[in-house]
Amino acid sequence: MGNKLFHENPLFTLKWMSRYAAYTRSARWSKSKLHAFQDNKLRKIIQYAGKHVPYYRELFSQIGLDTKSFRGRDDLHKIPLLDKETLRTRPEEFISDEAGKLNCRTEKTSGSTGTPLEILLDEESRINKMAASWRAHVWAGDSFFVNKFMIKGLSGTYKQDYGVVRDSFFRKCVFLNSSRMTKETCLAAAELLRRYQPVFYEGYSRSFIDFLQFIKDKKHSIISPRGIFCYGETLSQQTRSFVENGFTAKVYDFYANAENSAMICQLPSGRKLFTEDYFYPEVLDGKGHPSETNYGELVSTSFYNYAMPLIRYRTRDNVRLADKQDCSFREVLEIEGRMDDYLLLPNGRKIYFADGALGYAKGIIAAQYIQHDIDEITINLVVDSHFLPEYYNDIESNLRRIKNISEDVDIKFAIVDKLEKSKSGKAPLIISKLKK
Repeated sequence: MGNKLFHENPLFTLKWMSRYAAYTRSARWSKSKLHAFQDNKLRKIIQYAGKHVPYYRELFSQIGLDTKSFRGRDDLHKIPLLDKETLRTRPEEFISDEAGKLNCRTEKTSGSTGTPLEILLDEESRINKMAASWRAHVWAGDSFFVNKFMIKGLSGTYKQDYGVVRDSFFRKCVFLNSSRMTKETCLAAAELLRRYQPVFYEGYSRSFIDFLQFIKDKKHSIISPRGIFCYGETLSQQTRSFVENGFTAKVYDFYANAENSAMICQLPSGRKLFTEDYFYPEVLDGKGHPSETNYGELVSTSFYNYAMPLIRYRTRDNVRLADKQDCSFREVLEIEGRMDDYLLLPNGRKIYFADGALGYAKGIIAAQYIQHDIDEITINLVVDSHFLPEYYNDIESNLRRIKNISEDVDIKFAIVDKLEKSKSGKAPLIISKLKK
């Protein structure tokens, strides 16, 4: 949701709060009403893209797609899938010729697969993401009037490694920068928790584990929150159990992307659902067909970002659906997303990179961090002709500065044709080969 609940522009705040009210109603829609809504949204975004977006004008002409007769879900398969590499190398072709009228902002993706992107988001898209996300927050126990605690990568947001900021007119936020966590900063943050007593937590699940381990002698003084809202990385059952037992509170899994094209949230009952009134999801097999096993890659179509429409966008994250679907929004059993290991530094600090690959050097197609020894990290790079050797120094200095990696750790680079893959076929951003 961002680090501030209320926007500096009061009109924006009023708009997203109004949309939130609409999302509370659409959560109770029947399947038929939801499907009619989805068809309408898909028709609108397809017709708009075919008229105002260069990439889709050319694509629809090539495949002979008549946008005026496009029906919605039943015709979506006629449009080829969109991969991140096409978006990365041809971003200007995806920008609407009306983008200047849409109050746009540029967002950089986290690069969890090593390929960061720049996405143009219009105001309507940002409003809807805020509103849909807030609905998930409320389901997890959040409200406008309670203090919260946040652990996430905040190097680009706050100069301090921990502290307290006003999240809105009504509440305060205790924050801890997960990129630079130490025992000292965790103990200091724990003291702020004791003082301000936030009742809602959010952030990276594995960072909550480290926080608990650093403050294990002090945690008895921290009150249990209503809920812990976790995002940014795959939440395993082991991690969930550790965090829930450590804080004596329920963990809520949340998935969304910076492209504003996908969202999965968890209900108080524990069920995880596609947010199907926010985007249209498809689950496809390796050949790009609807999965017959209910397991496959999540492909998303955004309903709201007209500035840079993403239609049938490959997220590179896999999901497993429940065999029995008995509600309007489809139930998700597993999200196989950022299945990364962590880098272990000589001082015992762990770096998960849940807050993204660092550096946006031109010409990098994908990156992967390999650790064989405690004092050595190798960064494998898949690059194109735009990459220059002088970029190595910039990447290394940014990595050391933002992640606080000392000169005791040797950072090496290797240009490779392809990244190492896990058994699932995904290429994790981090692979640790240390004996743990």
